[in-house]
Amino acid sequence: MADNESVIITVVYGASEVIDCRNLWITLETLAQQCSDIPWMVGGDFNAVRDLNEVCGISGNIRMATEEFNAGILEAGLIPLPMQGEWFTWHNCSSSMRSLWKRLDRILINDRWLARFPSAYYHSLTPRTSDHSPLNIWHHEIVGIPMYAVTRKLKALKPVFRLQRRNKGDLTMNVQLAKGFLDEAQQLRRVMRRILQINDENGFRHTDLGEVAHEFVSYYQNLLGGTRRRLSVDIRYLRPWARHSITDEEANQLLLPLSADDVKQAMFDIADDKAPGPDGYSSRFFKAAWPVVGEEVTRAVLDFFSTGKLLKIPE
Repeated sequence: MADNESVIITVVYGASEVIDCRNLWITLETLAQQCSDIPWMVGGDFNAVRDLNEVCGISGNIRMATEEFNAGILEAGLIPLPMQGEWFTWHNCSSSMRSLWKRLDRILINDRWLARFPSAYYHSLTPRTSDHSPLNIWHHEIVGIPMYAVTRKLKALKPVFRLQRRNKGDLTMNVQLAKGFLDEAQQLRRVMRRILQINDENGFRHTDLGEVAHEFVSYYQNLLGGTRRRLSVDIRYLRPWARHSITDEEANQLLLPLSADDVKQAMFDIADDKAPGPDGYSSRFFKAAWPVVGEEVTRAVLDFFSTGKLLKIPE
């Protein structure tokens, strides 16, 4: 940013009552007129949510507060700054059925800020439930190869996350119920997709489940271990059917060493809903915490491709 360039940052701490919040929305509308030609950022605790997906738990009627909040933002010409990290930013610290989570904290910007800082974003950390935050745990120094350091820190994070889950009250129970329903649905799907009969290579039909399984095993034994495996194939006969043959340049590209960008792209290409690995951490965790853990995870991955050493998965 140039020395003579100015920006305006407004810090917000919203009132808890709807009628008092109206003064804040009016103030933001007034400030917007003064900041129309200057990059402007507004952030803090607005004490209001924008829609129902920003609330988890039993809450009172928030329709009027939500409508007025969205109208105030619209009139002020503010848009959300991209966010990474935790979705909910506030918890009522209850472990009972009244446990409540909300997204009350956020950062908004005007179009001038977006034009001047198009790649800016902010990171929302987990609401504190103990004296140790995930950020502090991750920054502890651990002696060892990069992959060992990452696995030790991931293991150290688990007690913190378990405590947070307990403080979220009945959310854990809901997750277990959902898993139960999913298991039943998957079991039903397996039953529906079961093969009840099969014809062998001579055309005879088999309906006994044991015979069906035997025919499958027999087929693949012949396919993978039969005489066909010993037949040589001239690759030249396959070329007319090949859609694309790589050039020498493309082949050389495949041999290039991995970069940090390659590691990040591979991680972010994994869908959020993919099953977690043996350590219990899904790709969604690493994406959300990438500003904190990305550098060390990348170093561990690159170290593996350089040395070929992989830690044994603990039993």
